[in-house]
Amino acid sequence: MKRILIFPIVFFLIGCSSPEAETVNVTVPEKQTVIEDHEYKLGEVMVKWTAFKHAAKAQVGGKFNSDSIKVSGFNPSTNLSEAINGLSFAIPTSTTSTGDKTRDYKIITSFFNTMSNTKDITGTIIDLKDNGSGLLSLNMNDQSIEKDFSWELDENSYEIYIKTSINVLDWGAEAALNALNEVCLEQHTGPDGVNKLWPDVDITVIAAL
Repeated sequence: MKRILIFPIVFFLIGCSSPEAETVNVTVPEKQTVIEDHEYKLGEVMVKWTAFKHAAKAQVGGKFNSDSIKVSGFNPSTNLSEAINGLSFAIPTSTTSTGDKTRDYKIITSFFNTMSNTKDITGTIIDLKDNGSGLLSLNMNDQSIEKDFSWELDENSYEIYIKTSINVLDWGAEAALNALNEVCLEQHTGPDGVNKLWPDVDITVIAAL
């Protein structure tokens, strides 16, 4: 929300007049404050992720289909925290997209489909704080874990960027990670001959408000 403060400018008239000159009275108007309120309304939601392979942590980027992401509990408001707190989401894992259909198929079938009840990744925004931090819960593989996140708002486009990093082993996904690494053995082996698929994943959510 932008605040524009308008300060009145007062001109004082000082002259070299005679004692009989008229006195000029200047009225000083009160300071005014104009507040421009923006009501936050939820538009398109994008979820992007970055995984890592090789000993050098080479990046592999992907996203989920925005049209398939389901969001509920958003409350239109001029207060950002009030609008977002309590929001819940469901992300269909079958909409994984990396720009490589073969890789997408392996991620969906060998990783997500080997977890328990992970047709959707679900969660809730527990607390979005004014200081650019927050707390959310994330559910997959029949486990729910709370994670801290950071956020920032573009006051020109009114897009919010929510960022967090997870370790899939916290959700008991070691078997799923190993299964994916097995079917992508060649791709996950670096120039040094080391085979490595990291459990760390960086996540960025971009939502139009």
